[in-house]
Amino acid sequence: MPVGVPSPPPLTWVEISSSALQHNVRLLRDAAARDGHAPRTCAMVKGNAYGHGLVAAARAFVAGGVDWLGVADVFEARDLRAAGITVPLYAVCYVPPDQAAFAVAQDLRLTAYDSAVVDAAAAAARAQGRVARVHVKLETGTNRQGLRHDDALALCRHVLRCEGVQLEGLSTHFADIEDTTDHRFARQQLARFQVGVAAARALLAADGHDPAALLAHASNTAAVLLWPDVSLDLVRFGIGAYGLWPSKETFLSAQQLGRRPIALRPALTWKTRIVQLKAVPAGEWVGYGRSFRTVRATRLAILPIGYYDGYDRGLSGVAQVLVGGQRAPVVGRVAMNMVAIDVTDNANAAPGDEVVLIGAQTSAGGGDGDGDRIDVGELAAWLGTIHYEVVTRIHERIARRVIR
Repeated sequence: MPVGVPSPPPLTWVEISSSALQHNVRLLRDAAARDGHAPRTCAMVKGNAYGHGLVAAARAFVAGGVDWLGVADVFEARDLRAAGITVPLYAVCYVPPDQAAFAVAQDLRLTAYDSAVVDAAAAAARAQGRVARVHVKLETGTNRQGLRHDDALALCRHVLRCEGVQLEGLSTHFADIEDTTDHRFARQQLARFQVGVAAARALLAADGHDPAALLAHASNTAAVLLWPDVSLDLVRFGIGAYGLWPSKETFLSAQQLGRRPIALRPALTWKTRIVQLKAVPAGEWVGYGRSFRTVRATRLAILPIGYYDGYDRGLSGVAQVLVGGQRAPVVGRVAMNMVAIDVTDNANAAPGDEVVLIGAQTSAGGGDGDGDRIDVGELAAWLGTIHYEVVTRIHERIARRVIR
């Protein structure tokens, strides 16, 4: 950038409410506590903090009292450490042996289901004068990462024999707790996990270690909201930390179980601006593929966003946005960097106006409660997907602005 020339303001940006993030993790922490026991809390910030911005979200969560942060890989851990984040970091995805030394240097807890990774971490820990902490993943029914009971216990024994490595935890992950109101399979997984925890703790005791030091963890957001009585030693908040319920089924199940209401606050608002207004006669085609034709004299507003930015092409002709607190439909195809919306019924729309793609907007001149909201769940429904995907796919290059 030329010296003395300030960076121009972006045409599309994401606003992240730090107070909403802190509010959410405090609610979830309180929901997980029972009978005077408060498990450790781990807020998941993998996937660029579910699209909310890795470092900004991490700082808000730590300020909100979260104990640990969950990442996918060593690169997310590196960025958090470089930003001055010092709380424990836990990698929930695979870290290969050739990255073990880097992981140990970042004091990154590892998910383990491979003795080669354990051996590499042990060697790195000895070389660096550190302790590598690992969490063995127990397969209970998801059939992704992890080892079945006997193999998981064999790996636990291997960890206990390795100098420089600590068996810190045993974990599992539910396959079907969010997408249903029938939780019998999830309960079966929990039962299998509890058998594994008892066996792993027996190994620790036999080896002269404190069995209570093993951290057992299975609960995600849905499990915390539905089953606070089984929060165990550590809970891993994901989507709920960002103010979004895991699913409609989870919300319904919580009501059926008589759980006290929990008022999560969505933390993300995605905005852009109108860069052009144009009058188009009736009978004209709009956009690639001529998928939309005007049936009246139409005012179009052009927005400088598209599928490159994470505004999915599947939103073509089905999505709506907010202009001056009023809904305006997306017309024609969503292009790589451009979208057209119909503002014929919004006489006040003007170039430079803010447009909300996700979030709330008050009406022009309106007061509190005057306006509308585009929920992430609406975009997910328009796309036939889940809200996790919608927010996570917002391009990382788009500026994240932290607001209170």
